[in-house]
Amino acid sequence: MIRSIRYFLLISLLISITIASAINGLGNYLLDEQVIQPYLDNQLMRISSLITILSHSSENSKVRAEIITYLREKQPLTRQKFLFQVWNENGTLLLNSIPQSHIVLKNSPLGFYNQSIDKRDWRTYTTYDEKTHIKVVVAELYNIRRELADDIARNNANILLITYPVFGLLVWFIISLALRSITRVTGEISNRASTFLEPVQLTEIPAEIKPLVGELNQLFVRLKLAFERNKRFSADAAHELRTPLAALKTHLQVALKSDNEADRNRALQKVIESVDRSSHVVAQLLTLSRLGEEETLTDIKPFDLHKLTTEIMAYIAPHAIERNIDIELAPAPKRAIIVGNDTVIGILIRNIVDNAIRYTPPQGEVSVRIIETNSQIIFRVADTGGGIPTELRERVFERFYRVLGTKASGSGLGLAIVSQIAALHHATIHLGTPPHGYGLQFDVAFPKYHA
Repeated sequence: MIRSIRYFLLISLLISITIASAINGLGNYLLDEQVIQPYLDNQLMRISSLITILSHSSENSKVRAEIITYLREKQPLTRQKFLFQVWNENGTLLLNSIPQSHIVLKNSPLGFYNQSIDKRDWRTYTTYDEKTHIKVVVAELYNIRRELADDIARNNANILLITYPVFGLLVWFIISLALRSITRVTGEISNRASTFLEPVQLTEIPAEIKPLVGELNQLFVRLKLAFERNKRFSADAAHELRTPLAALKTHLQVALKSDNEADRNRALQKVIESVDRSSHVVAQLLTLSRLGEEETLTDIKPFDLHKLTTEIMAYIAPHAIERNIDIELAPAPKRAIIVGNDTVIGILIRNIVDNAIRYTPPQGEVSVRIIETNSQIIFRVADTGGGIPTELRERVFERFYRVLGTKASGSGLGLAIVSQIAALHHATIHLGTPPHGYGLQFDVAFPKYHA
């Protein structure tokens, strides 16, 4: 695990620079045979040519003597690392760069040759003039070539050691500059209050960390919506439960003070009704709280909408029978498969049908149909109640909104829940009037599942 990106990059880059420099130095050292060796061999050839010219030129005897003296006395070490000899065809030594030297180069082969003389490695170059029958041998210690390659490698290493701190400072500066945006984002988030969940600005942020900041902003949005939903839930619960609890307290006080058993029973019955209303309100509030706009559906699967509707209506039918309302479910279409969470869709079905029963007077009718089209499966509920005025059909989906003049009990949350469930399933809602001209027709159109 990388504990620090800064130190990881710094150490990795410096190690990479070190390895690259070492490879470069080793490569230069190994390339001396291709660069240094030909250059020094060429020098031997030039010196040999010069000595050959001077050795058989009587007109330049003075110049020849001066050059030979220069070659002999150039440096004290030169006589130890470089020498030349000139031999005639009789094997007589005509010139020798080191007088009285015990080194004999007479038998050196023509051209370049590596040989060991006096326990030291020499590089020799030998030429033979056919006209004058003079043999010129120029020799150079091989250590000179090795020392030159060693000097180059040593100088490269010294340069690297000198520039290494500079590399370190430059790399540190570049990394700090590159990570400045991360530091800025970190500082901005760390200085935030716990309730400040606005998105982080994406301006002047490198492309590499924009996805991270983008996901962080999405998290802030989800947290903000969750906090708002919880805050709204608390306010809604306080608002909606205040009246039922007050009524519950009043009915209990009446029951305690009443001496008449009939009055006491009526008061206790009111208590039960208040508890039922409170339970219904709490259940609706909890459902609405769970269905936030930012929620994503889980347990998605294809299922038969008509089959699910049949199961839900089996639980609701007794309530309709108690209110003397005729409720029916039309036969299933050929195929009524949609994709979604069947539990959540069950809540939608129950709320719509329950609303239709609540707002339909006794002796009325509620009909439920599943309609199949080419691209949609429509869940339709039609009732014979008072309906909803056209200008109010949008507002009934607002939280706690109820049409004035209705006597049916309710929390005003049922259709808000239906609207959120439909949005999560990419379904559309349409409110209209049934063909018989009165009541309400409630359509929810789901995308059709194509296997």
